[in-house]
Amino acid sequence: MTNPAASAGIAAARALGLTPDILSMLDRMTLPSRRPVLGDAGQRRSRHTGGSVEFADFRAYVPGDDFRRVDWNAYARHERLIVRLHSADEDVTLTLWIDTSASMAYGDPSKLRAAASLAGALGYVALGAYDRVCVASFASAARILTPRLRGRSATHRLWASLPGLRTSGSTDFDAIGRAATRTAPGIAVVISDFLSQPGPDAALAALRRAGQEPALVRFLSRQEVEPDVRGDLRLVDAETRATVEVTVTPATMAAYRRRLADRTDQLRSLAARHRARFVDLVSDVGIVDSVRACRTAGIVR
Repeated sequence: MTNPAASAGIAAARALGLTPDILSMLDRMTLPSRRPVLGDAGQRRSRHTGGSVEFADFRAYVPGDDFRRVDWNAYARHERLIVRLHSADEDVTLTLWIDTSASMAYGDPSKLRAAASLAGALGYVALGAYDRVCVASFASAARILTPRLRGRSATHRLWASLPGLRTSGSTDFDAIGRAATRTAPGIAVVISDFLSQPGPDAALAALRRAGQEPALVRFLSRQEVEPDVRGDLRLVDAETRATVEVTVTPATMAAYRRRLADRTDQLRSLAARHRARFVDLVSDVGIVDSVRACRTAGIVR
């Protein structure tokens, strides 16, 4: 009999662009953390030893896993290295903060769609390693969209929470700070275009106080990175609806590129000050390149 929830999750994965080939690539990844996590259960390497031996799940072997956790019977049947996972006394929660402000609707594909696809991929990696995952959105207020999910069987619920996200309102990064204590310690990935001021400085400090390792992923559209405009224009802010009339000349475009580069440098410096990873992406690069950029930055390994 078909499971309706599983069917909805599979359809959501397809909508997010998470094809079987991409999921196979993600199966070879895991989510690192600087936090000391009990390691006897084989979830992640640690300076501590764990005491629980309750069986929980399987996942594909990745370099660095303890060979003592390999299920050799499964290898004999499938000719694949598979690691047995066990419940530990402490685990890590990955909280995925997705900006749903009006500006995230811009682009082809939209920045929100690219953000949701990446969140679905990162959450899948975490659940495969038996970490917990929570999805949250923010604009003028924060919303916790899922409880803390756990285990590969929860991936359908993760994916189903993402395609239905809609944009509205303006960005208030302080909403993350106000909601930080409602999420568990672990890793917090904030996915946004970071176009609003003030920036996420206070939010990152609040996440740190709540015991979370922050990471910033910026998505801009191709049109924002490489504008193809000229002449007299009337520009409308997607969030505030404020307007400005400009005449686009080569000098105007040069100034725009300098401002964009300065903003990128500011975000990098802000991330470094809070010991946060930073990834800069364009919404049309595709999920594979987005995940690879996260891997280069150390968000996944």
